[in-house]
Amino acid sequence: MAVALPAFVASRRASWDSLEALLTRQREGTLTLVELRTLDTLYRRAASDLAHAQTFYPGTDAHRFLNQLCARAYAAIYQPPSERWASVKAFFRREFPQALRRELRYVGASAGLFILGLLLGALVVLWEPRGAELLVPAGVRQYVSQGRMWTDDILSVAPPNSVSSGIATNNLTVTILTFAMGLFYGLGTVFILVNNGVQIGAIAALCAREGMLGGLLDFISAHGPVELSVIVIAGGAGLMVGQSLIDPGELPRGQALALRGREAVKLVLGCAPFLALIGVVEGYVSPGDLFPTWAKAALGLALGGLFWGYLLRAGSAEAETAPEVRAS
Repeated sequence: MAVALPAFVASRRASWDSLEALLTRQREGTLTLVELRTLDTLYRRAASDLAHAQTFYPGTDAHRFLNQLCARAYAAIYQPPSERWASVKAFFRREFPQALRRELRYVGASAGLFILGLLLGALVVLWEPRGAELLVPAGVRQYVSQGRMWTDDILSVAPPNSVSSGIATNNLTVTILTFAMGLFYGLGTVFILVNNGVQIGAIAALCAREGMLGGLLDFISAHGPVELSVIVIAGGAGLMVGQSLIDPGELPRGQALALRGREAVKLVLGCAPFLALIGVVEGYVSPGDLFPTWAKAALGLALGGLFWGYLLRAGSAEAETAPEVRAS
Protein backbone atom coordinates (compact mmCIF):
# COMPACT_ATOMS: atom_id res chain seq x y z
CA MET A 1 0.00 0.00 0.00
CA ALA A 2 1.35 3.43 -0.93
CA VAL A 3 2.14 5.89 1.84
CA ALA A 4 0.73 9.41 1.74
CA LEU A 5 2.46 11.65 -0.79
CA PRO A 6 3.91 14.10 1.80
CA ALA A 7 5.43 11.20 3.74
CA PHE A 8 6.90 9.73 0.53
CA VAL A 9 8.45 13.07 -0.44
CA ALA A 10 9.80 13.68 3.07
CA SER A 11 11.46 10.27 3.20
CA ARG A 12 13.13 10.61 -0.21
CA ARG A 13 13.80 14.35 -0.52
CA ALA A 14 17.32 14.23 0.93
CA SER A 15 18.36 11.67 -1.69
CA TRP A 16 16.87 13.78 -4.51
CA ASP A 17 18.60 16.94 -3.26
CA SER A 18 21.92 15.08 -3.11
CA LEU A 19 21.43 13.92 -6.69
CA GLU A 20 20.63 17.47 -7.82
CA ALA A 21 23.77 18.79 -6.13
CA LEU A 22 25.94 16.11 -7.75
CA LEU A 23 24.42 16.84 -11.17
CA THR A 24 25.31 20.51 -10.77
CA ARG A 25 28.90 19.64 -9.87
CA GLN A 26 29.08 17.09 -12.66
CA ARG A 27 28.15 19.79 -15.15
CA GLU A 28 31.02 21.90 -13.73
CA GLY A 29 33.40 18.95 -14.08
CA THR A 30 34.41 18.81 -10.40
CA LEU A 31 33.28 15.32 -9.38
CA THR A 32 35.65 12.71 -7.99
CA LEU A 33 35.48 9.04 -8.97
CA VAL A 34 33.75 8.15 -5.69
CA GLU A 35 31.16 10.90 -6.27
CA LEU A 36 30.53 9.60 -9.79
CA ARG A 37 29.68 6.22 -8.30
CA THR A 38 27.42 7.92 -5.79
CA LEU A 39 25.75 9.78 -8.65
CA ASP A 40 24.98 6.51 -10.39
CA THR A 41 23.59 4.99 -7.16
CA LEU A 42 21.38 8.01 -6.45
CA TYR A 43 20.12 7.99 -10.04
CA ARG A 44 19.02 4.36 -9.71
CA ARG A 45 17.19 5.19 -6.49
CA ALA A 46 15.51 8.17 -8.13
CA ALA A 47 14.49 5.97 -11.09
CA SER A 48 12.90 3.55 -8.63
CA ASP A 49 11.13 6.46 -6.92
CA LEU A 50 9.93 7.65 -10.33
CA ALA A 51 8.40 4.24 -11.06
CA HIS A 52 6.69 4.40 -7.65
CA ALA A 53 5.37 7.91 -8.31
CA GLN A 54 4.23 6.91 -11.80
CA THR A 55 2.10 4.20 -10.20
CA PHE A 56 0.76 5.89 -7.08
CA TYR A 57 1.08 9.68 -7.57
CA PRO A 58 0.73 10.35 -11.33
CA GLY A 59 0.34 13.97 -12.39
CA THR A 60 1.60 15.38 -9.07
CA ASP A 61 4.43 17.87 -8.62
CA ALA A 62 6.54 15.07 -7.16
CA HIS A 63 5.99 12.93 -10.26
CA ARG A 64 6.91 15.79 -12.60
CA PHE A 65 9.97 16.69 -10.53
CA LEU A 66 11.23 13.10 -10.62
CA ASN A 67 10.63 12.93 -14.37
CA GLN A 68 12.88 15.95 -14.90
CA LEU A 69 15.48 14.84 -12.34
CA CYS A 70 15.82 11.37 -13.86
CA ALA A 71 16.03 12.79 -17.38
CA ARG A 72 18.89 15.09 -16.29
CA ALA A 73 20.68 12.27 -14.50
CA TYR A 74 20.24 9.87 -17.42
CA ALA A 75 21.73 12.42 -19.82
CA ALA A 76 24.62 13.13 -17.45
CA ILE A 77 25.49 9.47 -16.87
CA TYR A 78 25.00 8.02 -20.32
CA GLN A 79 26.12 10.88 -22.56
CA PRO A 80 29.37 9.62 -24.09
CA PRO A 81 32.49 11.84 -24.17
CA SER A 82 33.75 12.94 -27.56
CA GLU A 83 36.46 10.25 -27.70
CA ARG A 84 33.79 7.57 -27.53
CA TRP A 85 31.79 8.71 -30.53
CA ALA A 86 33.40 6.01 -32.64
CA SER A 87 32.09 3.29 -30.31
CA VAL A 88 28.68 4.99 -30.23
CA LYS A 89 28.52 4.95 -34.02
CA ALA A 90 29.59 1.30 -34.03
CA PHE A 91 26.84 0.53 -31.52
CA PHE A 92 24.12 1.98 -33.74
CA ARG A 93 25.66 0.75 -36.97
CA ARG A 94 26.07 -2.87 -35.83
CA GLU A 95 25.48 -3.84 -32.20
CA PHE A 96 21.97 -2.53 -31.67
CA PRO A 97 20.35 -3.87 -34.86
CA GLN A 98 22.22 -7.17 -34.57
CA ALA A 99 21.08 -7.57 -30.96
CA LEU A 100 17.48 -6.94 -31.97
CA ARG A 101 17.62 -9.53 -34.76
CA ARG A 102 19.06 -12.10 -32.34
CA GLU A 103 16.16 -11.49 -29.95
CA LEU A 104 13.30 -11.16 -32.43
CA ARG A 105 11.41 -13.98 -30.74
CA TYR A 106 11.08 -11.89 -27.58
CA VAL A 107 10.09 -8.79 -29.53
CA GLY A 108 7.54 -10.91 -31.38
CA ALA A 109 6.13 -12.23 -28.09
CA SER A 110 5.95 -8.66 -26.80
CA ALA A 111 4.06 -7.56 -29.92
CA GLY A 112 1.68 -10.48 -29.48
CA LEU A 113 0.89 -9.48 -25.89
CA PHE A 114 0.30 -5.87 -26.92
CA ILE A 115 -1.98 -6.89 -29.79
CA LEU A 116 -3.86 -9.24 -27.47
CA GLY A 117 -4.54 -6.33 -25.12
CA LEU A 118 -5.53 -4.15 -28.07
CA LEU A 119 -8.11 -6.69 -29.23
CA LEU A 120 -9.44 -7.29 -25.73
CA GLY A 121 -9.93 -3.59 -25.06
CA ALA A 122 -11.62 -2.99 -28.39
CA LEU A 123 -13.91 -6.02 -28.12
CA VAL A 124 -15.03 -5.16 -24.58
CA VAL A 125 -16.09 -1.63 -25.55
CA LEU A 126 -17.65 -2.69 -28.86
CA TRP A 127 -19.59 -5.48 -27.13
CA GLU A 128 -20.57 -3.52 -24.04
CA PRO A 129 -20.27 0.29 -24.31
CA ARG A 130 -20.34 0.65 -20.53
CA GLY A 131 -16.96 -1.07 -20.50
CA ALA A 132 -15.49 2.27 -21.55
CA GLU A 133 -16.21 3.56 -18.03
CA LEU A 134 -13.64 1.08 -16.72
CA LEU A 135 -11.08 1.08 -19.51
CA VAL A 136 -11.02 4.65 -20.88
CA PRO A 137 -9.71 7.57 -18.77
CA ALA A 138 -12.45 9.94 -17.58
CA GLY A 139 -10.90 12.95 -19.32
CA VAL A 140 -10.90 11.17 -22.68
CA ARG A 141 -14.52 10.05 -22.21
CA GLN A 142 -15.54 13.62 -21.45
CA TYR A 143 -13.99 14.93 -24.67
CA VAL A 144 -15.52 12.13 -26.74
CA SER A 145 -18.97 12.75 -25.25
CA GLN A 146 -18.65 16.35 -26.53
CA GLY A 147 -17.60 15.14 -29.99
CA ARG A 148 -14.11 16.62 -29.56
CA MET A 149 -10.63 15.10 -29.72
CA TRP A 150 -8.72 15.48 -26.46
CA THR A 151 -5.61 16.15 -28.53
CA ASP A 152 -7.05 19.33 -30.06
CA ASP A 153 -6.05 21.49 -27.09
CA ILE A 154 -2.46 20.27 -26.75
CA LEU A 155 -0.85 23.19 -28.57
CA SER A 156 -3.12 25.74 -26.88
CA VAL A 157 -1.80 24.66 -23.47
CA ALA A 158 1.94 24.69 -24.26
CA PRO A 159 4.21 25.52 -27.23
CA PRO A 160 5.40 22.66 -29.43
CA ASN A 161 8.92 22.59 -27.97
CA SER A 162 7.53 22.13 -24.44
CA VAL A 163 5.09 19.51 -25.67
CA SER A 164 7.89 17.62 -27.46
CA SER A 165 10.12 17.69 -24.38
CA GLY A 166 7.34 16.43 -22.13
CA ILE A 167 6.38 13.69 -24.58
CA ALA A 168 9.99 12.53 -24.98
CA THR A 169 10.42 12.36 -21.19
CA ASN A 170 7.16 10.46 -20.75
CA ASN A 171 8.02 8.04 -23.56
CA LEU A 172 11.42 7.38 -21.99
CA THR A 173 9.76 6.73 -18.62
CA VAL A 174 7.29 4.25 -20.15
CA THR A 175 10.09 2.50 -22.07
CA ILE A 176 12.33 2.12 -19.02
CA LEU A 177 9.42 1.02 -16.83
CA THR A 178 8.30 -1.59 -19.39
CA PHE A 179 11.83 -3.00 -19.46
CA ALA A 180 12.52 -2.77 -15.72
CA MET A 181 9.30 -4.54 -14.75
CA GLY A 182 10.79 -7.66 -16.33
CA LEU A 183 12.63 -8.08 -13.02
CA PHE A 184 9.34 -9.37 -11.59
CA TYR A 185 9.90 -12.62 -13.53
CA GLY A 186 8.50 -10.95 -16.64
CA LEU A 187 5.03 -10.56 -15.14
CA GLY A 188 5.35 -6.80 -14.75
CA THR A 189 6.28 -6.41 -18.40
CA VAL A 190 3.39 -8.65 -19.46
CA PHE A 191 0.99 -6.52 -17.42
CA ILE A 192 2.22 -3.22 -18.88
CA LEU A 193 2.07 -4.50 -22.47
CA VAL A 194 -1.43 -5.96 -22.11
CA ASN A 195 -2.69 -2.99 -20.09
CA ASN A 196 -1.41 -0.44 -22.62
CA GLY A 197 -2.94 -2.46 -25.42
CA VAL A 198 -6.28 -2.71 -23.62
CA GLN A 199 -6.41 1.02 -23.01
CA ILE A 200 -5.51 1.95 -26.59
CA GLY A 201 -7.94 -0.62 -27.99
CA ALA A 202 -10.73 0.63 -25.72
CA ILE A 203 -10.11 4.26 -26.72
CA ALA A 204 -10.11 3.33 -30.41
CA ALA A 205 -13.37 1.38 -30.02
CA LEU A 206 -15.01 4.25 -28.14
CA CYS A 207 -13.96 6.69 -30.86
CA ALA A 208 -15.28 4.30 -33.51
CA ARG A 209 -18.67 4.05 -31.77
CA GLU A 210 -18.90 7.85 -31.64
CA GLY A 211 -17.78 8.38 -35.25
CA MET A 212 -14.41 9.85 -34.19
CA LEU A 213 -12.04 7.10 -35.28
CA GLY A 214 -10.79 9.27 -38.14
CA GLY A 215 -9.71 11.97 -35.69
CA LEU A 216 -7.82 9.43 -33.57
CA LEU A 217 -6.04 8.00 -36.60
CA ASP A 218 -5.22 11.53 -37.75
CA PHE A 219 -3.42 12.15 -34.46
CA ILE A 220 -1.51 8.87 -34.10
CA SER A 221 -0.64 8.19 -37.74
CA ALA A 222 2.56 10.27 -37.80
CA HIS A 223 4.19 9.07 -34.58
CA GLY A 224 2.35 5.82 -33.80
CA PRO A 225 4.35 3.31 -35.89
CA VAL A 226 7.71 4.18 -34.33
CA GLU A 227 6.42 4.92 -30.83
CA LEU A 228 4.52 1.64 -30.52
CA SER A 229 7.47 -0.22 -32.05
CA VAL A 230 9.78 1.15 -29.35
CA ILE A 231 7.37 0.10 -26.58
CA VAL A 232 7.20 -3.40 -28.08
CA ILE A 233 11.02 -3.60 -28.26
CA ALA A 234 11.29 -2.48 -24.62
CA GLY A 235 8.73 -5.16 -23.79
CA GLY A 236 10.87 -7.74 -25.55
CA ALA A 237 13.85 -6.63 -23.45
CA GLY A 238 11.75 -7.00 -20.29
CA LEU A 239 10.69 -10.49 -21.32
CA MET A 240 14.35 -11.40 -21.83
CA VAL A 241 15.10 -10.37 -18.26
CA GLY A 242 12.11 -12.31 -16.97
CA GLN A 243 13.09 -15.43 -18.90
CA SER A 244 16.61 -15.34 -17.47
CA LEU A 245 15.12 -15.41 -13.97
CA ILE A 246 12.58 -18.14 -14.69
CA ASP A 247 14.94 -20.40 -16.66
CA PRO A 248 18.61 -19.53 -16.06
CA GLY A 249 19.72 -22.82 -17.59
CA GLU A 250 23.00 -24.18 -16.25
CA LEU A 251 24.13 -20.77 -15.00
CA PRO A 252 23.44 -19.35 -11.53
CA ARG A 253 20.38 -17.09 -11.68
CA GLY A 254 22.41 -13.94 -10.97
CA GLN A 255 24.92 -14.73 -13.72
CA ALA A 256 22.17 -15.52 -16.21
CA LEU A 257 20.46 -12.23 -15.35
CA ALA A 258 23.70 -10.29 -15.85
CA LEU A 259 24.38 -12.00 -19.19
CA ARG A 260 20.91 -11.60 -20.63
CA GLY A 261 20.48 -8.22 -18.99
CA ARG A 262 23.40 -6.76 -20.91
CA GLU A 263 21.82 -7.87 -24.16
CA ALA A 264 18.42 -6.49 -23.11
CA VAL A 265 19.91 -3.13 -22.13
CA LYS A 266 21.29 -2.79 -25.66
CA LEU A 267 17.73 -2.85 -26.99
CA VAL A 268 16.55 -0.16 -24.57
CA LEU A 269 19.54 2.14 -25.08
CA GLY A 270 19.31 1.75 -28.84
CA CYS A 271 15.74 3.04 -28.80
CA ALA A 272 16.60 6.27 -26.90
CA PRO A 273 17.39 8.54 -29.89
CA PHE A 274 14.32 7.32 -31.74
CA LEU A 275 12.19 8.30 -28.74
CA ALA A 276 13.60 11.82 -28.96
CA LEU A 277 12.86 11.99 -32.69
CA ILE A 278 9.32 10.73 -32.35
CA GLY A 279 8.72 13.16 -29.49
CA VAL A 280 9.43 15.99 -31.93
CA VAL A 281 7.00 14.51 -34.44
CA GLU A 282 4.31 14.04 -31.79
CA GLY A 283 4.78 17.59 -30.53
CA TYR A 284 4.98 19.44 -33.85
CA VAL A 285 3.19 17.30 -36.46
CA SER A 286 0.59 15.07 -34.80
CA PRO A 287 -1.65 17.64 -33.02
CA GLY A 288 -3.81 20.17 -34.81
CA ASP A 289 -4.62 20.52 -38.49
CA LEU A 290 -1.47 22.25 -39.75
CA PHE A 291 -0.63 19.05 -41.65
CA PRO A 292 -3.28 17.10 -43.59
CA THR A 293 -4.07 13.54 -42.57
CA TRP A 294 -2.52 12.04 -45.69
CA ALA A 295 0.77 13.81 -44.97
CA LYS A 296 0.79 12.57 -41.37
CA ALA A 297 0.05 9.03 -42.51
CA ALA A 298 2.74 9.17 -45.19
CA LEU A 299 5.27 10.45 -42.66
CA GLY A 300 4.34 7.76 -40.13
CA LEU A 301 4.63 4.97 -42.69
CA ALA A 302 7.94 6.34 -43.96
CA LEU A 303 9.42 6.65 -40.46
CA GLY A 304 8.15 3.19 -39.49
CA GLY A 305 9.54 1.67 -42.69
CA LEU A 306 12.93 3.34 -42.25
CA PHE A 307 13.08 2.31 -38.59
CA TRP A 308 12.40 -1.35 -39.24
CA GLY A 309 14.46 -1.36 -42.42
CA TYR A 310 17.41 -0.15 -40.36
CA LEU A 311 16.79 -2.70 -37.60
CA LEU A 312 16.48 -5.66 -39.97
CA ARG A 313 19.34 -4.80 -42.32
CA ALA A 314 21.99 -2.65 -40.61
CA GLY A 315 25.16 -4.54 -39.75
CA SER A 316 24.08 -7.70 -41.55
CA ALA A 317 27.20 -7.82 -43.72
CA GLU A 318 29.48 -7.58 -40.66
CA ALA A 319 27.49 -10.34 -38.96
CA GLU A 320 27.99 -12.65 -41.93
CA THR A 321 31.76 -12.09 -42.11
CA ALA A 322 32.29 -12.23 -38.33
CA PRO A 323 29.78 -14.60 -36.75
CA GLU A 324 29.24 -14.07 -33.04
CA VAL A 325 30.16 -16.73 -30.50
CA ARG A 326 27.37 -16.86 -27.93
CA ALA A 327 27.46 -18.35 -24.47
CA SER A 328 25.41 -21.49 -24.07
